[in-house]
Amino acid sequence: MDADRRLAKALEAANDALQHLSITADFGTLDCTHIDRLLGRVVDLPTEGNQRNSRRNLLVIRQWMVSEGPGVVLLEVLGQLYWRLGELNSSQFEKFKATLQHRQPYVTLVQDANAVALVIQRIRYIQRSKADACQDFLFELSDLIGAKGRRFNTYPKDGLLICTADSPMLNVEALQISSRSPTRSVRSRDSICSQETGPASLIKYVPPSIVPAAGDMENFLIDFYVKGICPGRTVASQANTYTSLLQVADTCLSTRYALLSLSASYLSEQLPKEQDTYHQAELYYATQALQALALQTSNGHHYDGALATSMLLMHHGLINQDDSPLCWSCHANVLEAIPPECITHHSDPVMFMHAQLILARTAQTSLQLNNTRQHAFETTNWLDGMSPSDASKVSATLGVSPQLLFFISSITSLPAGPNRLNRLGYAQQQEKQLQNLNQWSPEPDGPEKEILLATAEAFRLAALIYLRCRVYG
Repeated sequence: MDADRRLAKALEAANDALQHLSITADFGTLDCTHIDRLLGRVVDLPTEGNQRNSRRNLLVIRQWMVSEGPGVVLLEVLGQLYWRLGELNSSQFEKFKATLQHRQPYVTLVQDANAVALVIQRIRYIQRSKADACQDFLFELSDLIGAKGRRFNTYPKDGLLICTADSPMLNVEALQISSRSPTRSVRSRDSICSQETGPASLIKYVPPSIVPAAGDMENFLIDFYVKGICPGRTVASQANTYTSLLQVADTCLSTRYALLSLSASYLSEQLPKEQDTYHQAELYYATQALQALALQTSNGHHYDGALATSMLLMHHGLINQDDSPLCWSCHANVLEAIPPECITHHSDPVMFMHAQLILARTAQTSLQLNNTRQHAFETTNWLDGMSPSDASKVSATLGVSPQLLFFISSITSLPAGPNRLNRLGYAQQQEKQLQNLNQWSPEPDGPEKEILLATAEAFRLAALIYLRCRVYG
């Protein structure tokens, strides 16, 4: 389905909803099933890493409600619009809104006080439903614990229920007081740090929703990079590639611009009220980074900085890719622009770019691979010159060793490679090497090392499965 058809389908869904709303005599009789489902997700945004696209789409709906009025969410009354909007990119969504703004039924809807009142009512209904569900579960727990004779004490503190194990009984009254206490929701946009930040999230810190003064923007973005982005890139206690790039950014202008663009990109999503400001900063610094990188490579200086810049730009492209698959892979072209003798293939930036391409290739069919122009490193043994110890060392950022990445790349090229006629024997050789691969980490003993090694082992087992799927179908 082409872009124009996706836009036409979204407008068709909106028109159907407007027509349905126009023939409904009273909003009080409206079936709000689909509206409540969407509002529940908009209010309580998903935080799981595998729901990043859903979160982005829901943030778009949330910002649309803030900018044009709560009534726009009623267009989901038939359950058709949200998934249609998920098919649009940002420019198509702007065209979608602009088209609706010239249609009188839409203008009437967003200006209708009854529509606004209905949305507010549904949000409060969702709030009560979740609170009641939590309250019921707390009472179930209190009954269970009381039946087992456990000794707990509960008391509200800062809006949370605190339990201690040395009290004479479970205090149900404290549960009731806690549920009635005026507290700040942990999903409130005013407290966005609680949404996508903390130990379980990749983003560990989000600043207040403010726009820094013009002269403070870069320091503000770097501060977020240090506090919000870097800590979530690895569990390792000794090495953090993203932190080390700060030193490169001090001497390499393109790396500094790429770092600022990446930071602004995350903030444009984390702070929707200031989305336009940070999006403009993102585009500006990304453009400056590309211009500085082009000049840098053409003049043949600071190749380490060029690789670091390309790594950050690839990261930026990965989290912002649209309808073009592997559009971010263009940043790996720097590996052809730099003399081969100046590239250290086990360096962190180069490994990052290798890993993204190698893992993305595993999703491509043999036909797609045959029609794809490969990067130079994909057709050479880039492990040459790397010691066996370095080859099997687990990357603290990627959670996988260079050796295993090389094996995965070899498996991908197997169906269309020169060993096609003898691929079964070659696959058996690969499988034996995978079985014997022993990855290691320089991390000191502790949970961090255990996580890194467990991640690397998961990659190894996945590679064995991938090998069998690729060869045997």
